[in-house]
Amino acid sequence: MKRIFRGQLVAEGVATALGGNKLMVKMPKKRSSHLTGLLTLPDGQSVFGSLQIAGSDSRLHLHHGESLAGLRDVRVIHGELHGQGKITCLNCVVSSTQQGLGADGRQHHSANVHVGFVATGAYHLPEGEASIRAIQFTTQDIASVFYDFDAFGYVVNAGSIIDAVIDAAKPNREISVGESPEILYFSGKTEIVSVETVLGIFRVFHRPTMSVGGPEDTSLKNHILVRLEFPNSVTFNGCIERLMSFHRLLSLLSGRRQTLKAIFLELAEDRPERPLLQLRWSFSPKGAKRGDNRSNDAPHPGDMPLDAIRRPEEFKRVVSEWVSRESGWRTARIRYEGCVRKGNSYDVDRLVAAANLFDLLPDDAIPRTAELTSEQVRAQTECRAIFRRLPDSPERSSVLGALGRMDKPSLTKKVLYRVGIVNSRLGTWFPDLALAARTAVKIRNFFVHGSLDGLDYKRLEPLMPFLTDSLEFIFAVSDLISAGWDADAWGSRHYSSGHSLTRFRWGYSQHIAALKAATSRANGEMSGAGTDSAAIASREPDAG
Repeated sequence: MKRIFRGQLVAEGVATALGGNKLMVKMPKKRSSHLTGLLTLPDGQSVFGSLQIAGSDSRLHLHHGESLAGLRDVRVIHGELHGQGKITCLNCVVSSTQQGLGADGRQHHSANVHVGFVATGAYHLPEGEASIRAIQFTTQDIASVFYDFDAFGYVVNAGSIIDAVIDAAKPNREISVGESPEILYFSGKTEIVSVETVLGIFRVFHRPTMSVGGPEDTSLKNHILVRLEFPNSVTFNGCIERLMSFHRLLSLLSGRRQTLKAIFLELAEDRPERPLLQLRWSFSPKGAKRGDNRSNDAPHPGDMPLDAIRRPEEFKRVVSEWVSRESGWRTARIRYEGCVRKGNSYDVDRLVAAANLFDLLPDDAIPRTAELTSEQVRAQTECRAIFRRLPDSPERSSVLGALGRMDKPSLTKKVLYRVGIVNSRLGTWFPDLALAARTAVKIRNFFVHGSLDGLDYKRLEPLMPFLTDSLEFIFAVSDLISAGWDADAWGSRHYSSGHSLTRFRWGYSQHIAALKAATSRANGEMSGAGTDSAAIASREPDAG
């Protein structure tokens, strides 16, 4: 199937240092991506190296006059690079080694090492130790998710207060005040929200910086930072796992996959300045670039499902509960993010993956196991005995597997169970959502098992993006509702197309009408009667 785009539908970093009670932010200048210095191998061998920082192509090139035997099974390399202080390279993989004679007639050895993470700062990152007590970062859409409009302002007619402002500045000279003074201000409330979760304290801050460059260049610029504070120090791997849990949350709240930026690790050192290490991640999550046809539009603050500024208690409740279920939902949420990262690009794989999300949910998120009748148990036992006597074959395994799943909910029942959660709060705005869900699962079964069970794929192919969006919408919204989200308030608000959830809502009535027409025509052509479209889609699929 060709890739379908939404238009074809039917109708580096922020360095932070703690000083007393104030946080100061500095945006460093860009440094060269090629850095040199001395590296120490795990066996203690000191070698010269050059580091190229280039995203997924980041690599370390090592040179030495003796054998580089210390590189065997290397995972972490420490060293010091000019202009970067101490450096720790993690998740290292040796890609190639060379040896030969140099111009001096001596033998020289070299190696190329792919690097997964690079931590730089005043300290090395201890390997395998629980040495990290916090991590901070930002994302490209963080300002839309935490749209604190009243934190900054502009006073045009400031004549009544300008004298007090000047006195507070305590200038060492007299400042003349004109007829129309103006004031640009920050309210001073740096913390936007703080939420205690099972993975740590989730805190979001304003970090404004003032540039006073004379009459031609004076500005107030703000950065919003997220800080995760762990109840106990964690290892590097544990820190990254927690970071990714909140990255998935922020991607869900913003409506598209987020790019992680300006990542800093705070070590658990007993020092007043709280030592920070800048972390460069070669394969860090990235959203689609601007202009990429896979990219959704940038989110609009008014379309966010949660508002930490105007509805902070709801925000805290939902985030805390959502994170508390992360261990059981982790695999499904990872796969969900893999779906939405495709943005406006749709294909068969995305629909199949969206349907399979519901097979990855924990037991407490799907219907309970059905209790079989005595007749069903007897039939199950007899059939098992018959097929177990047959020679091993794919058909025998398939039937035995189906018999073993008789008391387990099918994929359709799992999806409809989550539809019920959505309908309990948003049924008024999304009528016949079960029809879209059932049809989407049938299409999935066609690509997995080869059976359409009465549906006409040619008529339904133009609706593939809508059916895919339906599954993703059901998954995400039912997850939020289960976490305590006030979906009724969201449904009753005005909205635009500035979020994946509101975009689905925007065209829902036209798409569901087109789906009804397509399924009704398909059924009418097969049976010669105008059977209701919901009836054909409601039949339980043979598989899945």
